Amino acid sequence: MNDIRILFVDHHETILSRIERLLQEETFQKSFADNARDALKILSSRDVHIIVCDLMIDNMDGLALLQLIRKQFPHIIRLAFCEEKNLIKIIHCINNTDIFRYIEKPINREPLIKTLNDAVAQFFLNRDKSQLILQLSQKNEELKYLAMHDDLTGLYNIRFLYHDLNNRIKDPDHSFSVIFMDMDNFKKVVDAHGHLNGSQALKEVAATIKTAIREPAYGVAYGGDEFVIILPGFDKPMAVETSEKIQSLMAGTAYLADRGHAVRLNASYGISTFPEDAEDLPKLLAKADTLMFEVKSKGKNAIGV
Repeated sequence: MNDIRILFVDHHETILSRIERLLQEETFQKSFADNARDALKILSSRDVHIIVCDLMIDNMDGLALLQLIRKQFPHIIRLAFCEEKNLIKIIHCINNTDIFRYIEKPINREPLIKTLNDAVAQFFLNRDKSQLILQLSQKNEELKYLAMHDDLTGLYNIRFLYHDLNNRIKDPDHSFSVIFMDMDNFKKVVDAHGHLNGSQALKEVAATIKTAIREPAYGVAYGGDEFVIILPGFDKPMAVETSEKIQSLMAGTAYLADRGHAVRLNASYGISTFPEDAEDLPKLLAKADTLMFEVKSKGKNAIGV
């Protein structure tokens, strides 16, 4: 309770003094204001968790102030002081969730403390609920990310690739190119430096691919030591240029350098373009894959078109 701050707003200073006396032994942090301007100043300068406001303050409707607070500080639990003649109006406000509860005037200690304790409990309930919703939202975003991305490289995965390309080939007026990329002699790297370093090397190659392309282009971890790069709006010469850029970046990079090695890597590439090379997805991917394997059979570290 020591961390809970309650603001009391009433234009009668005698009522505020009485509340202060009634709550003298309570551990709430208490603030008092006898006008709307001071109340808003307190709300802007410190964290307030609960506000209790009279229905009329310095010629202003107290409920209007509470509605303003609801918009600006939605986390604050709102209560109102209420005389018997205003009870129907207050109950209507509770039903509309404009306020949480009311404290009856004249004010007595026992119902005052009970209502304040109920408000504190509601504040903690709301806070816990908000934190849970935030955690669930973050978890959902994480799951959405994992559903579309490869957890090793951070590139997109095959599931995303097929989903995206199946949508793209529905519009033959929007061309795109596909680069199949397969690491050359990568097994030698794994044999020489181990599987963990092999995985790290693939992560670093993925970083090279990310450096070479710009959205909406994207890279895909296709499996093992294979990658696919999708280049929306790229014709074949532009795709060749991108492949050459990746080649050049790889040639200038010492992989696994942070682990005490200086491994030089290269790859073979195959390129196909939609719709000129194929108008359906299996044939389009097969075309790039076949060209890449032809490069492999002729000496590697080259681009097949």
